[in-house]
Amino acid sequence: MRIVTRYILRELLGPFFFGLFLFGGILVGNIFVSLTQLAQSYGLPFSTVLRLLVYQIPENLAYGTPMAMLLGTLIGLGKMTGYSETIAMQAGGVSYFRIAMPVLLTGLIVSGTTLVLNENVVPVANRAYREERAVVTGAVPRGVIRHHFLADTGSTGKRLLYAEEYYPAEERMVNVLIQELEKGSVVRTIQSQELFWSEADYGWFFREGQIYQYDGEKVFPVRVAKGFSGLTRTPGEVAQLARQKPTEMSWSELQWYIQNNPQLSEGEIRNLQVQLHLKIAVPFACFFFALLGTPLALQPQRRTSSAGFGLSFLFVFIYYLLMGVGSVLGRAGTIPPALGAWFQNILFGLFGGWQLIRKAR
Repeated sequence: MRIVTRYILRELLGPFFFGLFLFGGILVGNIFVSLTQLAQSYGLPFSTVLRLLVYQIPENLAYGTPMAMLLGTLIGLGKMTGYSETIAMQAGGVSYFRIAMPVLLTGLIVSGTTLVLNENVVPVANRAYREERAVVTGAVPRGVIRHHFLADTGSTGKRLLYAEEYYPAEERMVNVLIQELEKGSVVRTIQSQELFWSEADYGWFFREGQIYQYDGEKVFPVRVAKGFSGLTRTPGEVAQLARQKPTEMSWSELQWYIQNNPQLSEGEIRNLQVQLHLKIAVPFACFFFALLGTPLALQPQRRTSSAGFGLSFLFVFIYYLLMGVGSVLGRAGTIPPALGAWFQNILFGLFGGWQLIRKAR
């Protein structure tokens, strides 16, 4: 049985890695074209273009892996079926499920590997790409977040903060406006040239600030050289809330962002929840593509590699079409966000599982 497993894996992994380089290369090549246009516009050296391209490789590999898994299954097993090798295996006592098992386990392992890549490498690479691109185009200096908004809820009420510039590495903000609200009304406003984090006092303090205390229709301005801002967020939490892009967060970071951002509307929360569940659903497409492709490839008919390519593109198109439909329904609140993110996986899993059981009988 080990010989059979090794043989099936050898036939499967060759087309899989070919498909990985093919689909990943197509996606990365498209980005390279846009980067060359950016280089011409801003006069960027080739080393900068190459660095930006490298930052985009992890995300595109994560998207190309499910396609490669489907292609490897259809071509690898299809080739064995075309030469009647799978029929000979079954005639020799190897069951249908025994032939399918190495493919399904490979799909599960590839899903787990893609999930690890998506969680640990892709967010870091996407943040590096955005920061590098902002620097080379002159939009934002390195390590600076412009026009940062933050909502903070403490024991004394709600605070809304706006900072013209935020320097996460230095743990300070420049040109800050803080509004304190109680029962929906502004009770105090703080304007400051600088807001900084004091590790010794464990809090955010402002210097050269102006405090406006509201009492009915009267305003009492007070100038303060240094004072406590009242913000409860740590520098790490402030930096995490400043990202705002799901592609720059891991699953746990995005979940924390949703739970700790009171300024999000219901529609924004549903949208982010769909993105949250897609972070797991998309990597596990590798397993569902393997589940779908196995019964199709084991059909007793001769199939060429071009037919495998055609089926791969067809099912990939259907998969992303269903993913778009599910995501729209999840964002609209028609179905739960988790169901919207897993919609295409569920349909592919049901169809592939039904086909697998039917062929085995």
